Amino acid sequence: MNLPKPLKTVLTVALMYAICVLLLRYRRDGMDWTLALLLGLALAPVALLLSWGRERLNGKAQAAGQRRRERRARSR
Repeated sequence: MNLPKPLKTVLTVALMYAICVLLLRYRRDGMDWTLALLLGLALAPVALLLSWGRERLNGKAQAAGQRRRERRARSR
């Protein structure tokens, strides 16, 4: 199913928020719903930023590895 990019972004953020809130609420020692909802507002963007950074870093490393393999193949 093809969704427009803004809708995908909204759904991704909403899903990450829900996951953060549920993890905070139902972990071993639990947390009040109010605090879990407030912390979810702070944690969801951080989690998405870390995920984006990891994907970017892995993409750059893959491209660098590809360039190195191409240089080695040309020098042989």
